[in-house]
Amino acid sequence: MIETLILFLQTHILPWGAVGVFVASVVEEVVAPIPSALVMTMSGFLLVVGPVSVKTILALIFKVAIPAALGVTLGSYVVYGIARWKGRPIIERLGKYVGLYWGDVEKLQAKLSGTRKDEIVIGVARVIPFVPSVAISAFCGILGMNASKYFYITFLGVFLRALILGAIGWQVGNLYEKYAEMVSHLESYVLYTILAAIIVFVVVKYIRSACEQKPYK
Repeated sequence: MIETLILFLQTHILPWGAVGVFVASVVEEVVAPIPSALVMTMSGFLLVVGPVSVKTILALIFKVAIPAALGVTLGSYVVYGIARWKGRPIIERLGKYVGLYWGDVEKLQAKLSGTRKDEIVIGVARVIPFVPSVAISAFCGILGMNASKYFYITFLGVFLRALILGAIGWQVGNLYEKYAEMVSHLESYVLYTILAAIIVFVVVKYIRSACEQKPYK
């Protein structure tokens, strides 16, 4: 699967240069099977050539980091929008069956939104390759983060992430395939761990709620 994606992006999309990086990043963000590190590391390898110099640094910034950050940011609005505008009806309609209520989300929103510290946490999460981007986008959407604030936090975080991964792809060279696959596996493990934790939380909350409502004899 990884090899097929690498071949397709390498031969059909990334040869477009910065435009190809942008298009591939949008697709990467919307299509789940594409690992998040793939486009950035591959772009650094293919589009930044030569030793460290002003020319290669500018290529890393303008051919990789900026178009990748813009593509991921715009692509992430799909998940962000669904979570923001459809999250409440879904929770209000189906949340009671798993012990989750919109009031819980509002309490969480009151604790986490509106502070510079929260923006920094979300921005740092965007930089870390192993944190699934879709989880961050959905979280920001459910909490109703301001769309413009979401844009610049996401763009800046992904820009730094693209700089790091692009530089790795540039320096590591033909080892980028192995690196991208490793990051994909680690990202999957993190996502599965988060899902497992959510399931355990919901089950425990449901059991406690059932016990509290059960009349004593």
